[in-house]
Amino acid sequence: MSTNSPSSRATLRTFVVVALSLLVFSAGALDMRRIWTPIGVFGYALDGNDSVTYVKNGSPAAKAGILVGDSVDLRATAPQDRYYVADAGTLEAGDSITFALVHNGALRMVTLVSMPQVTESYYTAYRIAWITVAALYIILGAALVLLRPSPITWGFFFYCLANTPFTFYAITDYFPFPWPYVEFTLQLLLITSGIVGLIVFALCFLNEPLKGWRRSALAATPWLFLALIAFDLYYLYIWGWVGGPPGELVQRTYLGINAVWTLVVMYLFVDTYVHARGEDKQRIRWVVVGFGLNLILQFVSLFLNLYVPTEPIWLAHVFQLSTVIVPLTVAYAVIKHRVIDVSFVVSRTLVYGVLTTLLVAVFSLIDWFFSDYLRLARLGTVAEVGAVVGFGLWFNGLHKRIDSLVDATFFRQRHRAEIQLARNAAALPFATTQQHVAKALVREPVRALELASGALFVRGKDGVYAREESEGWSAACISRLDDSDGHLLMLLQAENGPVSLYDHPWRKDNVPAGPAGPVLALPIIVRRELAAVVFYGSHIHGEGLDPDEIRAIARLAPGASAAYDHLGAEDMKREVESMKRENDQMRTLLAEAQIQPA
Repeated sequence: MSTNSPSSRATLRTFVVVALSLLVFSAGALDMRRIWTPIGVFGYALDGNDSVTYVKNGSPAAKAGILVGDSVDLRATAPQDRYYVADAGTLEAGDSITFALVHNGALRMVTLVSMPQVTESYYTAYRIAWITVAALYIILGAALVLLRPSPITWGFFFYCLANTPFTFYAITDYFPFPWPYVEFTLQLLLITSGIVGLIVFALCFLNEPLKGWRRSALAATPWLFLALIAFDLYYLYIWGWVGGPPGELVQRTYLGINAVWTLVVMYLFVDTYVHARGEDKQRIRWVVVGFGLNLILQFVSLFLNLYVPTEPIWLAHVFQLSTVIVPLTVAYAVIKHRVIDVSFVVSRTLVYGVLTTLLVAVFSLIDWFFSDYLRLARLGTVAEVGAVVGFGLWFNGLHKRIDSLVDATFFRQRHRAEIQLARNAAALPFATTQQHVAKALVREPVRALELASGALFVRGKDGVYAREESEGWSAACISRLDDSDGHLLMLLQAENGPVSLYDHPWRKDNVPAGPAGPVLALPIIVRRELAAVVFYGSHIHGEGLDPDEIRAIARLAPGASAAYDHLGAEDMKREVESMKRENDQMRTLLAEAQIQPA
């Protein structure tokens, strides 16, 4: 199989998304151990130049005589202890470190044993909420990129991975030095990917295809990624390895960079909102609110973490959990304003979930009844085999019934649309005029499925396909198909079924743009000839047609074919009758004139 084939790309994409999601979730989830194994703290805080800015009363640092104004000399500290000195804590309470301290101009070695971090009474509930928010982020990001792979969803996916409230603290407990530095480097790579991913998302959201300065900015994002990574690694080198000046300058620069990209992202979203029109304004409103609140709160959290060592732990928890704003608002925009249509995926998940639950329940009941209640294991095995055969015979019928029940219960609008189209398909063979056929092929699907456009092209006696009926097509759009459309017409006649214009791109000029752009072509075959073609656009909010909707549209073709065949026969019958009447009239005139026909 070619690595460039759609199936290969889809498989590779799924593997990458699942692997990254599991890796981030597993590494972050290890921090749940902090519920029963608190991390250790020393009770001091350092500025960027490693000068002591805070000492907590009664802490190991206070007991060792460390004072505000003292400074840590990382270069004179053993390499295996430097990371924990800079971080002012250890992975477990009771761990000890030894480092060089400059006190009153004199250098001395200090050994501290960390004490347990003080947590609140709600800490377990906080950790459960924390991992739930992280799972929500990862699931939403992965689902969007798998359902609609594009630069915008890939950018959002990386942002979701980076913006989970995980600290990845505990993973450093499982590997020796220099693993903490490796883990911190990987974390910086993830965070930088999230920043660049969010910028890509903000650039592209409701602005595709990109034009002008947004297109140039998108092209510059790989260079931005490399520049940010280079600075982050330098920051890690200064902060956790060599220490001292210019550490404070680097730290303030780091804070400034975070302020700049936060403002850039907010500008991109607000600019999109200001220039949006109609439905697009509704679709982006909550996204702007969600990202705006989250970015502001996370910047404030970063500032407090760097410069306010007395920040209450409950406030840090609030800031971490506040990240839930983004997945909630984006999920709302996706479902309520249909940024992409997830109803088909949810519907299929429910159907197969019900089938699996029913299957498991039946086998569990058989196993309990025969093995535990009657204690007839062999008879139970026979019953299970019989159940397998029964499910095999009834599976298709059961699947259809459950599918119909789920759609009717949870997706009523789509279910009603499918019923309406099925009724139109059944009624089409009884159409008495071509106008009735055109309405059933164009207006009814557009109305029932809330499509942005539809257009019917019918083959005339001269062999040219002319536009007979349309919705969402302006007068400037093509009214006749020409030789450039020959390949598509040939493909439609060969397929004798719906053809995706994503897989087989059609013309881009003189057709509607945006959601109204044709995405599906439906051929109407009469007596093995292509009698008409119907083009359908996406939904009015931009999402594509799902497989169930395509099948509902495809069911119109046989009825339309029968209708055109019937109407064509009627036209021929009327022409024959007209010619017969003309012939009789001519014979009458000739007889009256006493002229015998040859």
